[in-house]
Amino acid sequence: MQLRFIAGLALVGWMTGVQVQAATLTPSGRNTSVAVTFDRMSVPAQLPIWTNENGGYDTNDAPKWGRNTLVCQSRTSNQYGACPTFPVWLEATPAPYPVPVTFTESTTKQTLVLNIYLTKRRSLNNVVVASNLVPLNAFGGAVTPRGDGTDYSAYLPSAELSKFPSAGTWSATLKMSLMQWPATCTGNSQNVSVGCTNATKLADWIATLAFNVTDYGNQQIYLPEFGNAAANVDLGLKIFPGGRGTTNVTGRRSLDMCLYDGNNSDSNRVSLILQDEGSAAPSRATGLFSVYRKGGDKNLAQDRLDYSVEVVNPLTKGRQVVQNGSEIVWSGTNKGILRRVVLPGQRNSVLCVPAPMELVTPSFTLSSKTAGRYSGTLRIIYTPTTQ
Repeated sequence: MQLRFIAGLALVGWMTGVQVQAATLTPSGRNTSVAVTFDRMSVPAQLPIWTNENGGYDTNDAPKWGRNTLVCQSRTSNQYGACPTFPVWLEATPAPYPVPVTFTESTTKQTLVLNIYLTKRRSLNNVVVASNLVPLNAFGGAVTPRGDGTDYSAYLPSAELSKFPSAGTWSATLKMSLMQWPATCTGNSQNVSVGCTNATKLADWIATLAFNVTDYGNQQIYLPEFGNAAANVDLGLKIFPGGRGTTNVTGRRSLDMCLYDGNNSDSNRVSLILQDEGSAAPSRATGLFSVYRKGGDKNLAQDRLDYSVEVVNPLTKGRQVVQNGSEIVWSGTNKGILRRVVLPGQRNSVLCVPAPMELVTPSFTLSSKTAGRYSGTLRIIYTPTTQ
């Protein structure tokens, strides 16, 4: 007997309905703060303000937000950025769009106009169309694909950052408006001087910028009397005839000095060391400095003139005796009285720490010294720090 087994397979199928949902991002405003520090000698290659910030999209309704634009709030004033205030229908090849903005230094109130560059990209189905920049202030009708959304970038290149003329805190505010293109424009959408005047404002885009610009490569001990020239200082010696044929000599010489730290005197600590040329000076009083007779013997007192140095403490305003080779330290100098000066070779004023000096030659008998020309070197070592 032959048995036949027949297996019945029950086939069950499932059909699923795939629903494609629209992706949407409602346009919103921006309130961005950018605070950075850099030195004039090493500016960043590029300083970003906004990087691909989305201006909204709706993949189910491309014209809705796909034609959004950023415009300025003034066409002529650089205070918050100057550019067209209404969008236009622009089919020109786009490029990074320069928007001039005014920067102000916090202490001097000096102003400087720099270009902030902005770009706009189009997205399609929530995916950015790679490398497809479109006109910033326009819909850009000739650019394809037209897309359903936009994003924006703003930055300062090194060429602009290198224009800061001096150290200080430079601040600016960029104010722009995100606009929606209407179904029908009034005004003249083909004229960049007019634009689509009934475009709808969606949001404010604001960036507050504060750049602490340093200039450490320009730290210097400023001697106003000499400017760029080498400082050749006489000791101001005066002869006073004395009794019984003796003649006394003494000297006093004031020398203005201001210390610049390369950061508008923001450093709160100053170290000063004053040294002469370091030659041997037998029998010289402790802490004094010396000049020596040309061609003389530096080991002989008669071939040497000794002097002391006093400096005005910028915090107490009192005179402070400086010891040869010893360090003096002032803390809190950024809180004291500062002086505004224009340094040699610079066009803009900066703040420095005033520290006038006085060179005092104690009285000596003229006959105790060998006649001749006396000279020497006074070295000033200045180190600003922040602690």
